[in-house]
Amino acid sequence: MASSKPAHGPVTIKDIAAALGISHTTVSRALNDHPKLSDDTKARVRQAARELGYVLNASGRILRGGASPLVGLVIPDIQNDFYSAIAKRLAERCRDAGFQMVLAITEDDPDAECGEVQALIQARAAGIVITPSPAPLPRTVELLAGTPAVQLIRSVAALATDVVAMDDAAAAHDAAAHLLALGHRRIGYVGGYARIKPGRDRLRGFVKAHAEAGLEPDPDLVVQVPPRQEYGAEAMRRLLAARERPTAVVIGSSELTIVALAVIREHGLSIPSDISVVGYGDPKWYELTTPPLAAIRLPIDALAESTAGLLLARIDARDAAGGPVSAPRRIRIRPELIARGSAIAPRR
Repeated sequence: MASSKPAHGPVTIKDIAAALGISHTTVSRALNDHPKLSDDTKARVRQAARELGYVLNASGRILRGGASPLVGLVIPDIQNDFYSAIAKRLAERCRDAGFQMVLAITEDDPDAECGEVQALIQARAAGIVITPSPAPLPRTVELLAGTPAVQLIRSVAALATDVVAMDDAAAAHDAAAHLLALGHRRIGYVGGYARIKPGRDRLRGFVKAHAEAGLEPDPDLVVQVPPRQEYGAEAMRRLLAARERPTAVVIGSSELTIVALAVIREHGLSIPSDISVVGYGDPKWYELTTPPLAAIRLPIDALAESTAGLLLARIDARDAAGGPVSAPRRIRIRPELIARGSAIAPRR
């Protein structure tokens, strides 16, 4: 390895990578003490950096046309327990890999979404993780086509990227099957609206569980709304106002779960003696309710690890000159039903 500085100016991470015959991303991770790199690789990279006279200069790298050490996370909501938890895990995983995560909130507004993606592209983000709005603008699709990207939880066909999602149909299926096995036959469902694929898939799983039991859910007890608390409250009130009230309810969203519990209490009903409940997501406070809340536990760690793994692999592939570009991958992870005291056999 030559120990003199390259003739083109200040030494860059790519210069170190070229000198060692490894990828730019590997050099970045080594300089950031990535725990999964060997000590030998880290030592070689640091020695080469010293010999070549490398000095970290992220802004200079961006101006010369290179990617920044930024990774964007574009999500609709941060108040949702799920999104806040997965944002934390992804930030940790990106930091371990030598990147800094930048958070952007869209509220499912396609214009806001496009603006956030464009800002990340202009900042030369190394990659983007996005939970897309139901109908992204053509400009958003165009922008994401030119950068490593992964769709998280939701996916739209227009975006030809890797996808990491939950098995949403299995989640609602398992919740309904649990209640059916306890003896419930009038089970309500409050879930996200059908404009988004998770909303459609969760309802499909709910219906499938009934079909397996030789039943059909009462359409008057199925309500799909935008996954916001104000809509969830009205949906739960509608179920409880039914001529024949459900004996149990499956909630298909963590945001909707919070307000469903509040509305049940507002009506003076007791869980589970008056109505059994299976919630969505499993934050710690679910265990502290009286009784503890049965729930679909979301695989947050597995989702974050798979998302980060796919994105970093795409970044590596882009940085490898002439490297093959593989077809988009789709990973689907099944949530886990946690049976607790909020779901019991119905009173006869």
